[in-house]
Parts: sequence; structure tokens; C-alpha cells
Amino acid sequence: MNGFAVINKQGGMSSSDVVIKCRNALSKALGEKVKSGHMGTLDPMAEGILIVAFGNATRLFDFLLAKQKSYIATFVFGEDRDTADATGKVVERSSLPRYKDLADILVNFIGDIMQTPPKYSAVNVNGVRAYDMARAGKDFQLQPKKVKVGEISVIDSTLDGEYCKSVTLSIQCGGGTYIRSICTDVAKSLGVCAYMSALTRSECGGFDLKDSVTLNEFISAPLDNINDIKLIVGKIMPIISADSDTYFDIRNGKSIDCNLQDGNYAFEYDGKVCFIVEVNGKSAKSICFLQEKE
Repeated sequence: MNGFAVINKQGGMSSSDVVIKCRNALSKALGEKVKSGHMGTLDPMAEGILIVAFGNATRLFDFLLAKQKSYIATFVFGEDRDTADATGKVVERSSLPRYKDLADILVNFIGDIMQTPPKYSAVNVNGVRAYDMARAGKDFQLQPKKVKVGEISVIDSTLDGEYCKSVTLSIQCGGGTYIRSICTDVAKSLGVCAYMSALTRSECGGFDLKDSVTLNEFISAPLDNINDIKLIVGKIMPIISADSDTYFDIRNGKSIDCNLQDGNYAFEYDGKVCFIVEVNGKSAKSICFLQEKE
């Protein structure tokens, strides 16, 4: 079984919990164990699009990593929490920022920016997850990294006169961006505290909430809610039809001549997307095997 599901994850579950439940349901339906994995973590408190891949579709993770994602996030001002979200303990309080100042500085967080991941995150630190070290009370530092934010816009706000108590933002960004870090950094730039009270991933890998099913819907009918690899690959890169000679040459590890611009392409043969190839200098070679022609 090579395919994927677009799940609308609810709050209170980890991404791994969702993957396990999906894998168990599909494995039971097929009568055999299926390899599975998610295409980008959502924090337990977060909701929205979680792409769960099965079989060889799990090999698409690196290709999806850099794709744009969209979030709806609510930031609450006046408190800082150790996890930077609603699940944490209050560690500091502050005054509220003026709404005008908030609206003016948001543009500073658009483009290529440097951000430090939250300590309560899945970042690997010498083989240990950062959140495990944070929960154990260990002192450590995470290195800042460059991320890309394409757009930030205000959806709603709660005001107390000219001051902002909370704001809900639409944020479009590349893979690896931490919305909690945006929250913390926005607050610091205003000289106040804030934490993220809600987060929904509304788009991921070209899919949005209207394309999704709930976890219970998937568990009830897993085979009816599996999407073909071709659907997700087509949102990542161009799909090129290959003839039989090309198919067998690539399958056997050979490079082929082609008249394509440098980059990644999916090769389809007899109705199936079988490989992802890298074109370099008019020569193409497989870098990811997806499935055999039946």
C-alpha cells in the first residue's frame, strides 16, 4: 500500500498518536502491517492538516519539507509561559502592547528571518529531544536558524482601548518554522510577554482543510480515505510521462539524457508515478523510488 491520508488532527493528540492509529486501522483492513509516518509534526495542542503517508509514500518527506504551510494562530499578550503556548506554566507577566505598534512591527517578521526553536520542541540535541531536556529542568541553548515567512496578516484582535489583549494571525511560511517562536519574538520586539493560545494548520503540501478527513472518519473506512501517490507528487513537482525504455533504464539505475531544466521531476509510466529523478545538466537519474509498475 503506497499512498497517503490528509487528516484534520484535533487538539490533545500528538502527531505520532495519529500516525499509530491510522497505521493500525489500515493494517487491519489490509491484513498486513503497513509502514507509515507523518509529513511534518503538529504540536499536541495544535489542530489542522497532518499528512500521513503509507508505504513508499513516506519517502516523500524531504520533498514536502520545504513546501509552504499556512497557519491560523492566536497570540495572547501579558503573560509568558515556559512552553510558549497554552499548555505551559506562567513564568512572567507584562503590560499589553499598543495595537498600532503590533500592526506596525509585523512586517519585520516577513521574509528570510532568523529564529530560535522553542525549548519545548522536537529539536534533537545530542541525540535527545529538546522537550525531554526542558521537562527534566536541564539548562541548554538551541541555535537560531533561518526560516522563510511569506505572509502575516491580522484576522481578528481583542482590544482594551488602544491596547491589544490578543491577536489572531494568518501566517504563511516554509517548513521548519515555529509559530511559537514568532509569537515570542513579536512580543520581545514590543517589550512585552505573550504566548500562543491556539494554532490550526490550514494548509500543507498543497492540501487544505476541505481536503481532509477526521481521524475517526479514517479509522472507520481507511481504504476509502487513501489518496494515490500521484495526487501529492503532482503538488510538489512536474510529472513526466516515460516510455518503457526510459522506465527500465531508470529502474536499473541508469542515467538518461533529457531536455529538461535542472531540478526534480516525477516520472510516470503506465499510469503510475514510479520515480523521482534529479535533472542535472540535461542528464536525469533516479533519487527516489516510489513504486513498481503493476
